[in-house]
Amino acid sequence: MTVWRRVLFCLVAVCLLGASTPEKPVIRLVTLEYPPYEFQGKNGPSGIAVELVREVFRRMEQPYSIDILPWGRAIREVETGRYDGIFTIYKTPQRLTFLDYSDEVLIEQSIALFTLRKNNIHFDGRLNSLAPYRVGVMHKVSYGTEIDTALKRGVFENVVTTDTGRRSFELLLADRVEVVVINRLGALEIIKQLGIEDLVAEVPSYRYEIPSYIAFSKVRALDKTRLEVEQALREIKKDGTYDKILQEYLKHYNKEQSIYDTSPQTGKAVEERS
Repeated sequence: MTVWRRVLFCLVAVCLLGASTPEKPVIRLVTLEYPPYEFQGKNGPSGIAVELVREVFRRMEQPYSIDILPWGRAIREVETGRYDGIFTIYKTPQRLTFLDYSDEVLIEQSIALFTLRKNNIHFDGRLNSLAPYRVGVMHKVSYGTEIDTALKRGVFENVVTTDTGRRSFELLLADRVEVVVINRLGALEIIKQLGIEDLVAEVPSYRYEIPSYIAFSKVRALDKTRLEVEQALREIKKDGTYDKILQEYLKHYNKEQSIYDTSPQTGKAVEERS
């Protein structure tokens, strides 16, 4: 065999080897602008949940992309299969019809109530005590079983819907709503951005913990990817990486306290009373 034939043989062998191990397709993920969980930073998507997702896909050696869209559109895009997956999303019966959820929780979120410090809000731990007030909520956002059910049943007599949490607080400042229902860490971030820490307070006696997930479009049939994500999430929780990422982001927010001394009840306790 001549030298050139040997070179040609090696080149063919390398090409065949490369053809037998094709690169993994990029998994396209979508999320929303919701600091501190996920937001558009100077160098691309950032936030607590984004860092967790990055670590998961790094361990999977799986190429991925993350786009940030308005939440309603993000849900529609993954429902139709234009995107492969979505985070951080709550689990609801309706969403289960078009999403395959990871069994492993991506991050726990806490729903809270905020009002102006000057407002004389009477809240006794039951959601129906908020019936007389104008309540601000975000369009297409789930707030967990308790609040979602209250909204569906018309427990709140005057509901104002907005596209963003920031807009909800702008309406609060303008006295167009009296109570904002919102993710607590997201609220603290918005309050900090608007510089209204002295004007706004968390309503005592309510906090509702909700698990949020990464989920995949049923149209895309990504069961193998979903199972790999579950395994990687379990691994980073077990080896301490998960807690390390959370603590780095939560240092500031853990110092934030309600102006009230009343310790908030858990969502479970409130739900049992309603």
